[in-house]
Formats: sequence, C-alpha cells, structure tokens
Amino acid sequence: MDRIAIIALCLLIAGLQFRLWVGDGGYADTHRLSQEIETLAGENEVLRARNDAMAAEIAELDDGGKAMEGRARSDLGMIKQGEQFYLVIDRR
Repeated sequence: MDRIAIIALCLLIAGLQFRLWVGDGGYADTHRLSQEIETLAGENEVLRARNDAMAAEIAELDDGGKAMEGRARSDLGMIKQGEQFYLVIDRR
C-alpha cells in the first residue's frame, strides 16, 4: 500500500513538473512570449521613429512653399523657369 502511494505521488509530481516546464503557460511558453514581446517592441520603436520623421516632413510641407520647392528639386529634378540646369557626370 505504501509503495503504491509513493508511486502515485511521484507520478503526480512528474505530471505537475511537466506542465510547469512544457505545458501551456509554463516556463518555455512564457520565455517564448517574452522574447516575442522584446522583438515586437524593437520593431515598434523603429516604426515610431519613421512615423515621427514622416510627421515632421508633413508639418514642414504644410508650413510653406520652400519645403515643397526643395522636395521637388531634390526628388523630381525640377528647375525654375529662367534657371540653367547643368548635369555633371563623374567618369571614374
């Protein structure tokens, strides 16, 4: 009788240990979720910085024509009427 009780208790403890380490909500699951949270927090920080840069650019474009003119010149290669455009090619 004592032997059966000891074996039953050992099996019960082993089952609880298994759930603690491997089961849902156990140590492995918690560790995996913690790593996923850290990864997502890093991605969110990158995206937040990008959004801040875009918001600053939008505010700059809303403020005046000089920002729009600069953007058109750099991104689209536009020139004003009466200006001369020189294309310099570096032959290295």
